[in-house]
Order: sequence, then C-alpha cells, then structure tokens
Amino acid sequence: MNKNLIAISIGDIDGIGVEILINLWKKKIVNKFVLFTNKIIFKKYLVKNKIKIDINIVNLEYNKIKYLNAKFNIFDFHSKNKIDNTYESIKISYQLCKKNIFSGLITLPLNKELIIKKIDKNFIGQTEFLEKIDKQQTSNMIFIYKRLIISPLTTHININKITKILSKKDYIFNKIISINKSLKNDFKINNPQILISGINPHAGEKGKISNDENIILIPEIKKIKKKNINIHGPISADAMLTKRNIKKYDCFLFIFHDQALIPFKYISQFSGVNFTANLNIIRTSPDHGIAYDLVGKNKAIPLSLINCFNLINKIYKNRNKLI
Repeated sequence: MNKNLIAISIGDIDGIGVEILINLWKKKIVNKFVLFTNKIIFKKYLVKNKIKIDINIVNLEYNKIKYLNAKFNIFDFHSKNKIDNTYESIKISYQLCKKNIFSGLITLPLNKELIIKKIDKNFIGQTEFLEKIDKQQTSNMIFIYKRLIISPLTTHININKITKILSKKDYIFNKIISINKSLKNDFKINNPQILISGINPHAGEKGKISNDENIILIPEIKKIKKKNINIHGPISADAMLTKRNIKKYDCFLFIFHDQALIPFKYISQFSGVNFTANLNIIRTSPDHGIAYDLVGKNKAIPLSLINCFNLINKIYKNRNKLI
C-alpha cells in the first residue's frame, strides 16, 4: 500500500465536489490521491467545463497502482451513466481501500434522490451505505472541526422514529462504546470525556416535558459508566456547546441529526469534516452538499475538503501506532 495515497469517490459529477478537487490539485494544495470515475464520463465533464488537465489512468497492475505525480490520476471502471458512475465509484473505491491499497477514502457529495430514484430505492446516505457494505452493526457519524468533535446517536431517520430506534436493545450502549473506542484509537484521547444531550427540550425537565430521558437514556448511561467510560449528562441540547463545555469535554453526543448539525455547521462554516468511525477503512467526507448553485462561480469554500485529507493522514498515523 502507498500510505500517502488517498482514494476519492466522484460523488455527483455535476456538483461542487469535483470542481473544488480539481482547483485544489491545480494549485498544488492537494496531491497523492486517485479519483474513481469512468474516464469517458470524466473527459466529457472536462470538455463541457473547458478544463484542461493531463490524466493518468492508474488501474491495478499486479495489485499495484500506476500513480504519476505530475498528472491527475483516476481509476477507470465501466459505467452506464453519471448516476451509475456515482454509485459504483463508492463501491469500487471502498473495495480497494479494504485491500489496503489506499490509506483512506474521501467521498465527495452526491445527490441521494437520484440514486434512490434510478439505482437503489433503499439508499439512505453514504454513511449508512458504507456501514452496510463494511458489514458493521455499529459505526458512528462524527463531525470534526479543529478540536471540536460532535456525533449524533441517530443519523438519517424520521424524527418520529427516534425514540423507537434508541429503545432497541443495546443500541445506545453499543454506539457509545464504539465512539469511545474511536476517540482513543483514532484521535489518541487517552481518557475521553463525553457529554450527552437530552432527547427533548431541557432534557425533559425531569419528566415535566417527557420521561424519555428517564426511561431511555439514563439507564443506558448508568450501564455505560460501569464500563469506566466517562459520560456525563443528559443535559439540554441547547446548552451543550458553551465555551466552558468545549474546553472541558472531548466529544459531544447529540440524540439526532439536526441537534448536532445545526450548531456544528454554524461553528465550522463549511470547514468541518464528516468521519465515519469504526469502519474497516478510514472514510471522510466534506460537510457540505452538492451545491449546484455554486458550480462554476468560484465561490465554494475548499477548507472542508482540505481538512478531509488532513484527517485521513492523522487517523492513519494514529491507527498504525497501535500495530
């Protein structure tokens, strides 16, 4: 394996991700990556957008990548159309990361609606898809910006189903055991301090608003503490990210997606990273979407993608210190 080489799935080729990647490569801000895409579809994209770059096809030869520093490296595969290209890119790049040919995978943003409509009606998101093909029962969606680490216990689900999911046997327990492991192994935090939010406003106000916290969360937290994991709470979600708490705690667990993502995106301003913990590969993704409205306007913020590269390199080094 080339420990410095990162795989990148194409995402939606009409979105902002590919444009940012090419611009960063042209400016020599990022290198040592291979973009997974059908070469014909990619060349059509370059012609359409009047982009002139030298391409190198790296496809495996005797289980080795034919990477060239001076060129834009892509891994070519058969694809029927742009949407199929997006879907296959994730699968094939994952497979090569699993074979330790790459140190990690960056998944560029995609349009879920197109995949659900045209290819996979059960597709929920890239995090869930990778968890499925990696055959993981428990992984964690984690968002990182500088030293701020945030994670929702549930991901892309109907808000009406949150308490039902949380009530599944050992669901919360396994999620927190899993994230504690990642904090230690991936981020080298020896004694992680974790703060968890309530499900309801004001964490249920001791049962005045709801008993969800007393019935669902608190028994699990007590069980987790017996495993010598430093978890605190639940507290009101709106009081989680104070300056004092950010200094005191290493990780902030929210109950559902928007509880976590609204404050995170405001704080990070599209510079944060989405990391999927406890997969057999290292996977990161920019914390922004396809942003069709920004394509070709040179207004997109590239920091999230840059930070994806940096985080893979950091976690790769940390994981290999364990060997």
